[in-house]
Amino acid sequence: MPPQKKICLIHDMFLYRGGAERFNIMFARALGADLAALFFSADGLEPTSLEFTGKSIAFGENKYTGGFRQIYLKYRVLFHTKFLQSYDTVIFSNDSLSAIRNVRKDAKKIYYAHSIPRYLFDQREFYYRKVPFLLRPVYILIRAIFEQMYRKELSMVDEIYVNSTNLQVAMKQYLDQESQILHPPVDTDYFIPTKEKGDYYISFSKLSSLKRVERTVEAFREMPEEKLLVIYGENDPQKDEIITLAKGYENITFLTLTNNNELPRYIAGAIATIFIARNEDFGMVSLESMSCGVPVIGVDEGGIRETIIDGKTGILLSPEATKEELISAVHKLNLETALTMKTDCIERAQEFSLNAFEKIVREKFL
Repeated sequence: MPPQKKICLIHDMFLYRGGAERFNIMFARALGADLAALFFSADGLEPTSLEFTGKSIAFGENKYTGGFRQIYLKYRVLFHTKFLQSYDTVIFSNDSLSAIRNVRKDAKKIYYAHSIPRYLFDQREFYYRKVPFLLRPVYILIRAIFEQMYRKELSMVDEIYVNSTNLQVAMKQYLDQESQILHPPVDTDYFIPTKEKGDYYISFSKLSSLKRVERTVEAFREMPEEKLLVIYGENDPQKDEIITLAKGYENITFLTLTNNNELPRYIAGAIATIFIARNEDFGMVSLESMSCGVPVIGVDEGGIRETIIDGKTGILLSPEATKEELISAVHKLNLETALTMKTDCIERAQEFSLNAFEKIVREKFL
């Protein structure tokens, strides 16, 4: 019997309690792989909370913010990941790809893209406008260097996997690279429906600009009769701004979870989930909500439309997702209507089950 392959999945950082973090933990768990990242934040998603029993390797610290954190990450990925030489297969996630320079030549190199680096490609102008005017020349230079490095490192990969058709198209459009689709799963034994229903709508996306949670808050400010529960992480970049936006509105509640195992209960108790992220590459929020039997108000673009069936498991707004559209959708998707979608939501989520995913990845990578 041949010796078991030694596998490591390397992610950039476990800073948030997001879909990419949950996916990587499930992926590593399915393969019996170790997990490596710049750091594992105490306020982020703890791998052991999702029954991960492998080794967690931190090759840096949780320090700096914004662009300085990205530069620090790049430095640590380049010069502090020599430990990868002991692995037979290395799976790279997000902004960890520069570590490929420290992997053995005979090792299998797999890149799983949750997104292409948006600040380099499809959202480069969006991120550029956020840079202070005097720092823009330096930013342009660093961005050009990072783009050149990313293209070079991508050429060193043996196989590229993406999470959606939307991202597969982007990978070809911006980088002229072929890729295979491997949809993220949802743990349907973890995200389960409940009989008890609350009287609120829920948002559990990261509080960041591209997720557009501030627009959801603005809409509910004009619907005092409807309740909104916003679940967020302590490290979310737009946290203070969005909480301030809701100040004085008693129908909007913010909650951060100390125990991530409480999340399914809050989702299952909601009337519907609001998830209007801009051009989301996949969006595990939709699957986790539907697995709980809860329909989703989403947008008709990106990976979101690959999971939500308009009129059956939720409502899809235009890509602009205006405040007026969102208000109309909330009024349309009341509790009575949401309950008629419950069975379809659960069945749709089953198509992306963790059990099916684990079987696929073990056949592919073990």
